[in-house]
Amino acid sequence: MSALWRHQILLGLVAALVFFNNLGGYALFDEDEPKNAVCGAEMYERGDWIVPSFNAELRTDKPILIYWWMHLSFRLFGVSEFSARLGSALLATGTLLLTYFMGRKLYSESIAFQASLILATSLMFTTVSRAVTPDATLIFCLMLAFASYIWAVSRRRGGHFSGADNAASPVIATIHDLVPQSWLTAIPMFVAMGLAILAKGPIGLLLPCTIIGLFLLITSWRKEIIDGQLQAATGPLWRRWLLTTAQIMHPLRILRAGIAMRLALGACIVLVVALPWYVVVGLQTDGAWLRGFLGDHNLGRFMEPKENHSGPFFYYAIVLLMGCFPWSVFLPTALWQLRGRLRNGSQWNDSDRLVACWVGVWFIFFSLARTKLPNYVLPMYPALALITAHYLSEWKSAATGWGQISFRNSCRALGVAGLFVTIGIAVTAFILLPGEEYLMGVGLVPIIGACLASMAAVREQRERALRIVTGTAISLAVVMLGLAPLVIGNHLDSPKLAAAARVASGKDRPEIATIEVFSPSLVFYARKSVSGLRKPADVTEFFQRNPDGFVVTRADRIENLPDSSRLVEVARCRRFLRRYDVVLLSAGTPVAMPTQETSIR
Repeated sequence: MSALWRHQILLGLVAALVFFNNLGGYALFDEDEPKNAVCGAEMYERGDWIVPSFNAELRTDKPILIYWWMHLSFRLFGVSEFSARLGSALLATGTLLLTYFMGRKLYSESIAFQASLILATSLMFTTVSRAVTPDATLIFCLMLAFASYIWAVSRRRGGHFSGADNAASPVIATIHDLVPQSWLTAIPMFVAMGLAILAKGPIGLLLPCTIIGLFLLITSWRKEIIDGQLQAATGPLWRRWLLTTAQIMHPLRILRAGIAMRLALGACIVLVVALPWYVVVGLQTDGAWLRGFLGDHNLGRFMEPKENHSGPFFYYAIVLLMGCFPWSVFLPTALWQLRGRLRNGSQWNDSDRLVACWVGVWFIFFSLARTKLPNYVLPMYPALALITAHYLSEWKSAATGWGQISFRNSCRALGVAGLFVTIGIAVTAFILLPGEEYLMGVGLVPIIGACLASMAAVREQRERALRIVTGTAISLAVVMLGLAPLVIGNHLDSPKLAAAARVASGKDRPEIATIEVFSPSLVFYARKSVSGLRKPADVTEFFQRNPDGFVVTRADRIENLPDSSRLVEVARCRRFLRRYDVVLLSAGTPVAMPTQETSIR
């Protein structure tokens, strides 16, 4: 069997283990998962392919593509946690294979395989690959765009993006060497960008074009410097930076790059793919969806912090160290090595430059945005995986002693991080999940892996050390995101309250309202819209309209409700990750409950 097929089969097995293991075995976690799942379920039940809604109200947070995936999944498998998450898991698997394809064209087969394994087991990527969010959809579409671009360039350069797989010296490329050779080979890239716009909005076109455009600008500038057509900037650092930026961003250079990329053609293709739905949803909602999405959730989030999601400029540096765990322990060294290759040159000059532009543009753009969330930089993860895999590949095949200290220090960092994970889980479980303190054992996985990998590295068993780190990452992903949620999910309050309401009412879809507390997941498990009551008097009106209905509220706020002594407590449970109880109340005597599960505190 060829290495190509062997690698792809192994990646499929890893994806099955990491992404699909217990995919539907636990409840949806608030806030984003149930909001997206309810939106998909409501569209499916209405037979609506156009207008997103949550809790029977217009939802303007995300475009349509994730809901189309769920619509198909619900049609095939019914509405459930598994079918809601299935699209993310499948698309994440596709992203792994695209990363492998890109890695082979950008670097080598071994680097490509290692990068795919790194991506599959990076904590944040694994999380969204098992979640009902649009992130896996966006990343897949963007990876499809980059893979199409890399394929088109490699096709005209002998099969490799940098011109040669193992050339002894760098191949000097012109700007025309690094764009699709014809308009036909450019079409797949722009089709994928159009899909990315349907997945997350304008950034699906803006950032990929900026990344590729900047890559072309820097490449053409370096070519002119080498050919003597431009004089390299000299003087103090600030002056060199200023003059170099002015040279790279010269208007004529930007114009030439845009023409070479065929941006006019690309704009037409993107409009054909994405515009019809945006037009139709705008017409059907009288422009409300477009105002909410483009105005509030795009421009508004960039200009002002929304929902208290703000942070300093270095916010994403911390996020990446946590989100790429456990591989983030190697990331600083890998980035430093990339910097050295860019300065000194290598046979992978163009590949390194593209990956560096990918990381740099995405990081700077969202660092400048006022609203900051960890998932905003997820499209950087494949590029960071390639950078890390390149470092580990060179370390594995280098001469004895090279990189020994840096690798062992990375293993020490992995062990220390595992210790912090152990302590953090123990403290959190003691306070918020009493009885589940044994989950602290998750932290033992990186501790043990770090010790074994470090010992193998000391003996210069580098292949074995890398396999140990990879096995540790896979084990951590399975335990932390495939098994631990089965335990944690038992503490979610919304499924218990919805089940109690169904049993007590004898109805599959009982009327439920909330006051003083609200969980999006309650809408999913109630299987219908949930009324949000704003003031105590609304409770009386609700029970007058729905005498067999139920109200969910905080246990310590029952006294604030009118005629609270006449309300009957149907079920009570601890609010998830909070230190208070929530209760399900009715206005009459409930049916005897057949199980005590819903009354667990």
